[in-house]
Amino acid sequence: MKRNLTYDGADVRELRTITALLTGALIVALTVLLSFSKTHGQMSGQSLEVSPPSQELIADPGETVIVKAKVRNRAETPLPITVRIEDFVATGEGGQVSLTEKGPWAVSTWTTVAPVGFTLKPGEVREVEATVAVPRSGVAGGRYGSFVFSVSGEGGPGKAALSQEVASLFLLRVSGPVEEKISIQSFSIPAFLEFGPVPMTLSFTNTGNVHLKPQGVVTISNMLGGKVADVPIDGVNVFPQAKRTVTTNWNTTYLIGRYSAKALVYTGSSSNELMEATATFFVFPWRIVIVAALVIAALFILRRRIRKALKALMGK
Repeated sequence: MKRNLTYDGADVRELRTITALLTGALIVALTVLLSFSKTHGQMSGQSLEVSPPSQELIADPGETVIVKAKVRNRAETPLPITVRIEDFVATGEGGQVSLTEKGPWAVSTWTTVAPVGFTLKPGEVREVEATVAVPRSGVAGGRYGSFVFSVSGEGGPGKAALSQEVASLFLLRVSGPVEEKISIQSFSIPAFLEFGPVPMTLSFTNTGNVHLKPQGVVTISNMLGGKVADVPIDGVNVFPQAKRTVTTNWNTTYLIGRYSAKALVYTGSSSNELMEATATFFVFPWRIVIVAALVIAALFILRRRIRKALKALMGK
């Protein structure tokens, strides 16, 4: 037996209105959740490649040490290479360095390099060697130098001239009565976040005369005091009389509430003292909460209309 269902125009319009409202709410929710994207960049290649980018050595006063570095030709043509030793100093707070002549932490006057010039074939790797003769007295602390590989010359008919320099740094610590003084200048986290990851920034100040590499962990606790994460702080060199800013991330996306963070950092000095710093932050995904609240409110307000429309569809 067939059953004929009939709907009046009001019921159909009611159902269409409800469907449109719910569809709109879902579209808004999806738009919010998919509105986060990442960008990626690439750095252009160079004709010369050095290794290692940096290295660390220890020497006693009066000792002679050997430092080595390699350079590779990534171009498709032979390149004339010259090599020299220059000093460097830290600049800025992001780990940048600048080459300098006879800086306060100079090592170039103690150093000779060989060979000082050669031609590098395509794909060829060449090793160079620097000899550092450390004076016998009054030199304890950090000394900072660099192999500088240069290539310059005419590009030939129809080709541009090529000029390039790359550097391989070496950090020398001379034994003796050194000053190891480092402190945490600041520890900061954005006070309010909607989502993770949570960026944490530490700023160090080195007032001594030798480089140090502080490292440790950030312990994160929730509003009830329970530990929820340990985020490592990777060690980076902080040069004498310089500042260094280090950023690490708590790579968790969905969070809610108030959190506290405690940085526990070892100085990297001979005694390896522990430094501490604290910060607090609040995470609240307000857009998701608003969308969810709107959907719930719409369902609550329209519950009678939804019930009536469903009854009409079922023929009751």
